[in-house]
Amino acid sequence: MSKPGETPARTGAKERGSEVQSVARASALLEAVVDSADGLTLTELVRESGLTMSTVHRLLRTLCSGGLLCRDSGTERFLPGPLLLRLARRSLASAGVPEAADVLRDLVDRTGETASLGMRQGEQVLVLLVAQSAQPLRFQGVQGEHRALLRSAMGRALLACGDRPVREVLDELLPGSGEQERWEHEVDLMAARFRGCAVFDDPDRAGLRAVAAPVPGHRDGGRLVVEVQGPAARMADEELERLGAAVRAAAEDLHGLPLSLGAADA
Repeated sequence: MSKPGETPARTGAKERGSEVQSVARASALLEAVVDSADGLTLTELVRESGLTMSTVHRLLRTLCSGGLLCRDSGTERFLPGPLLLRLARRSLASAGVPEAADVLRDLVDRTGETASLGMRQGEQVLVLLVAQSAQPLRFQGVQGEHRALLRSAMGRALLACGDRPVREVLDELLPGSGEQERWEHEVDLMAARFRGCAVFDDPDRAGLRAVAAPVPGHRDGGRLVVEVQGPAARMADEELERLGAAVRAAAEDLHGLPLSLGAADA
């Protein structure tokens, strides 16, 4: 129950069953700070959490004393503390992130293009890691970006090389679509299945081309995928065999890494 004058807090601070209220509220404050770009002030955290000033102040003092948060003396903003940062680094290391980043950087060196690792989440692909190309003219990958399955090389690679028949997948993703549209997608996905990688020219970003391949046999159920993306002029048709081989090799290198980068929906 909230005290008089307190509004319902963020989702993370709601009481659930036998949850300890103070821990839930502290967790919500941590979430708010971590999700912010430049930290949050006391006033902003009060507004975000819906708690009273005194409650937030007390919790922040405890979090700072434990090293989970710290306060910038110049801006008065609360930021992730040394303990939280140490936990984050250890979590990334145990998840295989450094090794995956090395594979992506090697892929950039081999192809000259920006390389990304993605994971399927429902009908989208979440970009988990990006290694930027050093070329002056390049695709600027964005970590945390979501891409639609049928409108990205990553998504098409996962659909084409999965265990389910392509036609069955399209029936699910394109209910009520016309025969011509479905046939075009089916031909493209079958070609990707034959090649072992998908090639996609982005209609929303003219002049960009991507080549992607799924990470084989991963314990996440084949939901991880790697790609390179860059100007179509550099990734011309005559280069696709070389680029596809490099992307497939990177996908093989990622196979077997202890990647546990979060849950994904099948």
